Amino acid sequence: MKINNKEVLQSYILTTAKYDYSVYEKRILYRIIEQLQSLIEGKELNMRYSLREYQHGNKKLFEFIFPFSAFKKNEEDKNHAQIKKALLSLEKKGFEYEDDRVWKTINILYFPELEKYKEDVQFTLREEIVEAFLDFSKGFKKYELKTAMEFESVYSMRFYELLSNQKKPINYSIDDLKEIFGLIGKYKNRPSGFIEKVVEPAKIELDKCSPYTFYYERIKTGRKITGIRFIPIHQPQFEDESLKKQKAMKQMSNRWFIPKNIEDYLKYNYEFTDKELNNNLSLFESLYNHLSEEELLDFLVELKAQSVIYEIKNLKAYLIGSLKNKSEQIFEEKYLKK
Repeated sequence: MKINNKEVLQSYILTTAKYDYSVYEKRILYRIIEQLQSLIEGKELNMRYSLREYQHGNKKLFEFIFPFSAFKKNEEDKNHAQIKKALLSLEKKGFEYEDDRVWKTINILYFPELEKYKEDVQFTLREEIVEAFLDFSKGFKKYELKTAMEFESVYSMRFYELLSNQKKPINYSIDDLKEIFGLIGKYKNRPSGFIEKVVEPAKIELDKCSPYTFYYERIKTGRKITGIRFIPIHQPQFEDESLKKQKAMKQMSNRWFIPKNIEDYLKYNYEFTDKELNNNLSLFESLYNHLSEEELLDFLVELKAQSVIYEIKNLKAYLIGSLKNKSEQIFEEKYLKK
């Protein structure tokens, strides 16, 4: 199946989660992310894609159906056995996530099934994994779906996710990277081996075809390499031209997704600039798909009143945080709750 390119949002929870997946396992995750994003945006995907919510006892489950070809690198990819292997493997695997507040492990999918006549793949996700995929409270990364799907190395995929749209250098300890990539126990006392086998091959592939790659510097404690400083490099020549045009058109007119009276209210009452509105178009679009113009304006007025009552200093941050919470609440009420 041809990959229709688009920008997808991936939660920071998933971006920094600890797991060791194959390339085909990652392609399955990318398609799940794509499907869930279209769901919250109120858009429909290919007719052969399906997502159904149902109750099993006291648990809420989500049944996905994809054409088998959705998980291939491209139309020339004939590796059916690897896709079946990836589905079986993901049924047994989860991923770890940890921050300052919580540690948890979450299984990915259940009950994979292939209808050979239709060449459709069906599997189930639990509510917890759907919520983790859509939890943007810690932030998110935005990247091109087609670029991610076509990488040959899983490490290229992970570095692409970590560095996409990254503006400033970012430091990681070798131990943290090994945890994120599920490589604990490997390259013991051999940080140069980790760089040679993981970092360098990923950089070579990103250099060849990715909108984002990196330059790196070794961080030493004494004479020992203990970390890596990644300096992101933007390669616009590898960006999708159609997506670049879409971005340009959005920048030319906020009113694609923001009605004039909403735009005026945000500018005059929250002092948003055109650039700031453009930076948050995806959020406004998501809300506008589920709220009427009147409902959205009423909510903005209510937030403005609350900001006065609670003496909020940073109005813009308060508004964006509240809108993100509202978007998540709408999704939960529509898809995760009875």
